[in-house]
Amino acid sequence: MVLSPRLQLSQTQKLMMNPQMRQAIELLQLTNVQLVDMLKREMEQNPFLAFDADHFRDAGHTTAADEGPRAVTIDGTSGVGLSDKVEAVRVDFALQHIGGGEGGDITAMLENRAADEGGLNGHILHQIGEEIADREVAALAVELTGWLDEDGYLREGDDEVCQTIGVEAAVLRETLAQVQAFTPAGVFARNLADCLRLQLQAAGNWTPTYQALLDNLDVLGRGDMAALAEAMGVAADALPPYLQTIRGLDPRPAAAYDTATTTLAQPDVIVLEGNAGWQAYLNEDSLPSVLVLERDWEEMAARKITNEERNFMKANVQSARWLKKATQQRAATMLRVARAIVARQQAFFSRGLAALEPMGLRDIAEDIEMHESTVSRSVAGKLVQTANGQFGLNDLFSVAVGAQGAPGGAGASGGNTKIVSAQAVKAHVAAMVAAEDALTGVLSDDALVALLAEKGIVVARRTVAKYRGALNIASSAQRRRAAKIAGAARG
Repeated sequence: MVLSPRLQLSQTQKLMMNPQMRQAIELLQLTNVQLVDMLKREMEQNPFLAFDADHFRDAGHTTAADEGPRAVTIDGTSGVGLSDKVEAVRVDFALQHIGGGEGGDITAMLENRAADEGGLNGHILHQIGEEIADREVAALAVELTGWLDEDGYLREGDDEVCQTIGVEAAVLRETLAQVQAFTPAGVFARNLADCLRLQLQAAGNWTPTYQALLDNLDVLGRGDMAALAEAMGVAADALPPYLQTIRGLDPRPAAAYDTATTTLAQPDVIVLEGNAGWQAYLNEDSLPSVLVLERDWEEMAARKITNEERNFMKANVQSARWLKKATQQRAATMLRVARAIVARQQAFFSRGLAALEPMGLRDIAEDIEMHESTVSRSVAGKLVQTANGQFGLNDLFSVAVGAQGAPGGAGASGGNTKIVSAQAVKAHVAAMVAAEDALTGVLSDDALVALLAEKGIVVARRTVAKYRGALNIASSAQRRRAAKIAGAARG
């Protein structure tokens, strides 16, 4: 029989996702911190999107809409002022002046510091050691490195810097002139326009026309291309090359570097005890609240503008409205999932991992009538703060073990067996080993199986051995040998 190609028609059904559905799924997978970063990037492109300033400021954050100098926070906590930040790098500044010796000593010290710190700070310190010969300027450059924010900007004004550090304005200007030529291009910028200017200059593309564009970024944000072209002194059809160049620049020059400071992980969900037991709440301190600037849209729509400009603004305001709705839906879904988990794990929140109940994604999906994939995305990477510490929401899911192969449903001790979670068995094993007498009562895997059976948990010896290995607990022979060695060392 000879096979030959042929055409065949078939009809199938499949789910097609539009871009908004894809973005909604992506939002659900983000943690609160990642969501804030994503929204900041969206706000740079959408003039009708903003944070709810009152909500976000009360939570210890600042917004792009805030006027005046940006408040400084360290490790995500509020109430830490500029003086605390300066004090953190005061030692560096003092070392430069007190050190004495030749300039080569400073270079060597900075090279060592750069190697130790790594990240953006280390990269800049390396350049200071190579490029700046003047001791006072080098000292101030090291000081200012500690003032950079996560984007690589120096947000504080000249007067504030001079007054806080006690340095002359001329020295500050000379220092900035040198450090703003460092890589990555745009570092030590004072604002977005300044950052883009530095990158244009580094690439040899800066012209007065580009400067006029940077001076009118607010006009660009509103989508008023006619006004922008007029401000730049060019024809409207000559704008695209300029805009393409600007889009190719990096508004966050420090983003590619791992910061030297460690940010404390903020929980996405907080569990508190109330009259009705344990309840889950979203962490509003890290959960952003989105605003759509409807009044700005109404004012712009009432103006006499071209159809192209109107369509541009309409698309942005619709995108902002959808993003606000999507973030609200994300929060509602996360809360439903978290409360369903907490409702099933009341014993865990009261007594810890040893009381963790078996629970799978399907259990929660059935409780709240959602798909398992939605539950999976809702818990992915999310942290929950409990009275027993901070856990990943994923950690509260555990397979059921115990009672398999138990004759008549009874354990080795004759008591009723029970099904428990794998995490609970691990917690029991860890507690038993921690409580054993190291010299006379080291527990073998068989002994652990027997003790678990007395608690009504019937598991196989190989299961105990697997969990013991996962907990990085040595075998009984190794523990007994280590105990003897330690006893001999104590004499």
